[in-house]
Amino acid sequence: MKKREKYLNISSSFVKIIFFVMIIFILASIGLTITLYSFYGSYIEDRVKVTNKIIFGVNTGILCSMLITLVVVCPIVLYASRKMASPLVEMKKVAIAMSEGDFSVRAKDNYSGEMGQLAVTLNQMAAELSKTISSLTIEGDLLKQILNSMSDGLLGFDLAQQVNLKNTTFEKMFGNQSKLEELEDDLYEIMRTISLAAVENEKTEITTCSFKEKSILISGSPIRSEDNGIVGTVLLFRDVTEAVRLEQTRKDYVANVSHELRSPLTAVKGLIIPLKEGMVKDDEKRKHFYEIIYNEVERLNRLVNDLFELSRLQSRNTPFDMQIVDVSNILYDEQDKFEILVQEKNMRLVVKKSEKPIYAKGNIDRIGQVITILIDNALKFAKENSTITLSAKYENARAVVSIHNTGSIINEEDLALIFDRFYKVDKSHKEEGAGLGLSIAREVIARMNGNISVKSDGKNETCFSFDLEGVNLT
Repeated sequence: MKKREKYLNISSSFVKIIFFVMIIFILASIGLTITLYSFYGSYIEDRVKVTNKIIFGVNTGILCSMLITLVVVCPIVLYASRKMASPLVEMKKVAIAMSEGDFSVRAKDNYSGEMGQLAVTLNQMAAELSKTISSLTIEGDLLKQILNSMSDGLLGFDLAQQVNLKNTTFEKMFGNQSKLEELEDDLYEIMRTISLAAVENEKTEITTCSFKEKSILISGSPIRSEDNGIVGTVLLFRDVTEAVRLEQTRKDYVANVSHELRSPLTAVKGLIIPLKEGMVKDDEKRKHFYEIIYNEVERLNRLVNDLFELSRLQSRNTPFDMQIVDVSNILYDEQDKFEILVQEKNMRLVVKKSEKPIYAKGNIDRIGQVITILIDNALKFAKENSTITLSAKYENARAVVSIHNTGSIINEEDLALIFDRFYKVDKSHKEEGAGLGLSIAREVIARMNGNISVKSDGKNETCFSFDLEGVNLT
């Protein structure tokens, strides 16, 4: 049921106050007339009876007129008061709704005079406020989406060093911490220090810190108002772990290249000097020196060729010439190629026969190159009398090729790094090769849209596998 407005509420309308004052005035007049008559009635009756009658008649007429006026005027005044208060009450409702955030309410603007103008102005103000708040809400949501889509974490501080802004990237980077003070390694203190330094020096401050084995680059900049005053700071957090790792890899790469190039050159130089000085008189010894020099030059040539091959694979994005190849036939060809070498090392190289041909999409020469690298790697590390098994199969629409050998293991800490350039399981660098073969194999397989991996049980078995897009011709 709609609540009825109490228009007789004195505090709600100035007109109602006038109405009640008028009633009081009329009642006071009647009371004054009755009082005067009670005091002076007998006096007037004794002396001026005619005048008394006339005055009584006049008073009676006035009293009756007042009573008639009261009866007639009261409804009129009440109606006029209600008519004047109604638009004000309605606009009061609109103002209350606006104060509560509802800008959809509108007042009737069909009143005449100042009331109508006031209603129109109030409606226009509500429409403008609704439009402004809607625009601010959209801009706020857009800003929030932009901040949350940033790849860098963001944290805002006011001048009291209280956090007033934070995006989801920051929360993902450091965990959903309810209190930043609970961050480990005094990271919050580092943030506050950077923020204070940015305010004090009025410039961007940069530092690097560590958090859970990650390297985080922190950049703190002051926030300025329109009058160029500093009102706070904003800190950006970038995970530079990969960049630091790549920089270290680059340094290691340069160091390893230098080492691998220096080793054969040092050996050649050490042998050429006595030959040049005529210190080697024995022909057999001289021949032995020449053979060593030749082997070192060949080693250097292989290293340069491997470096060139790896660099060419990584710098060129053109795909290989791809065909549908029978992987099983490639495995048998590789078995024939390594037969003599395997016998010399007292090992066995077998191909696990598949029930049907295994077809894959790739480059036949490059697939053979990868298998050659993996077999050669197995021959270097497998022990005598061990077995190297080559196999191929279909798995999840992929052709999977495996080179499994017994008699060798790879430690768990080496598995993740085994395909890195120049990485060697033997840290003393005693085994042959420069550590580029597996890196080349990984690049070749990646260029054929495949993946390569390694598993080792840590006891006696190691298995290298790569997969290519399978083709079913049956």
